[in-house]
Amino acid sequence: MKKTKYLKVKKILPKQHFTQPPARYNEASLVKTLEELGIGRPSTYSSIISTIQDRGYVEKKQKNLFPTELGKVVTNLLEEYFKQIVDLEFTADIEGKLDTVAEGKDAWKEVVSNFYKPIEHDLEIASKEIERINMDEETDEVCELCGNKMVIKHGRFGKFMACSNYPECKNTKPILQKTGVKCPKCGEGDVIIRKTKKGKIFYGCSSYPKCDFVSWNKPTGELCPQCNSPLAEADKKSKYKIACTNKECKYKK
Repeated sequence: MKKTKYLKVKKILPKQHFTQPPARYNEASLVKTLEELGIGRPSTYSSIISTIQDRGYVEKKQKNLFPTELGKVVTNLLEEYFKQIVDLEFTADIEGKLDTVAEGKDAWKEVVSNFYKPIEHDLEIASKEIERINMDEETDEVCELCGNKMVIKHGRFGKFMACSNYPECKNTKPILQKTGVKCPKCGEGDVIIRKTKKGKIFYGCSSYPKCDFVSWNKPTGELCPQCNSPLAEADKKSKYKIACTNKECKYKK
């Protein structure tokens, strides 16, 4: 091809492309990123993932993690008042220094003191300048004690329902995570997600204690064609997707 040579257009392909946003983090990709940045340790990855979800900073939807409004507010405040803490290089450096403490090469008091002094200064400024932020979410649910609206609050252990008339009314209750399936036992309540004290998920009726339905497997809302008992999602290790909840019935599909 010469510099002055003309090229003929043979074909035009009208294709439209849009810039794609980065893929959402899931638990595995977030752990991989933490490893690459030198943040955390294998023993702390699990607690990091559970903490950001338990405190309502992110929500898990179809295996992906999405930041909540609370998470965005906390992130913005940290970036404004605690730049050092959210700096990736600083965090990785602290991890490295803690390793030297564990190896007996550095004194822990000196390492912690050097870290804490600037943080103490930042805390003092933040406590004076940051105004209280109301993150309450309005709901249509009415408080059964005083008749005022209930709101969703963010607590140390996640979201919960509380009366908007606080402190005059101190009514609180957990948020029911509905599955969209009616209780197969009473037919009135909804099947909701519950957790044991150790964090294991199980399914119960929203009308408890009036209805004592409980299941380790998520009900489908359908009845077994063989024994008329409720059907539920099979265990993850099973080759079947659906199974009968009646232990004496072997129906699976």
